[in-house]
Amino acid sequence: MSLPKCWSCQYTFKYKEALTFLAIKQCPNCQKKQYLTSKSNLKTGIPPVLIMLIPGFILRLFVDISFILYMSIIVGLFVLAVLALPFSYEFTKKKEPLF
Repeated sequence: MSLPKCWSCQYTFKYKEALTFLAIKQCPNCQKKQYLTSKSNLKTGIPPVLIMLIPGFILRLFVDISFILYMSIIVGLFVLAVLALPFSYEFTKKKEPLF
């Protein structure tokens, strides 16, 4: 797993910069606008949902836990999924369709 690189200057984003990418959307080195590739969009969209819902659903189905504990687990899984997102980013110079 590696952090993403700028499509223009090949600058390797630091973890914190990549984590805030969705808000800033430009290279901190050359200031060029960055777009996620189609492949990267799919990798950043589907796995977090699956990471949150499938284990939570299975846990809720087989173990009798309170709703508050269930929601705490879902929030914890969501935070882990968001923290892992920067490792799945790939950038391009133009906006690509999802599919």
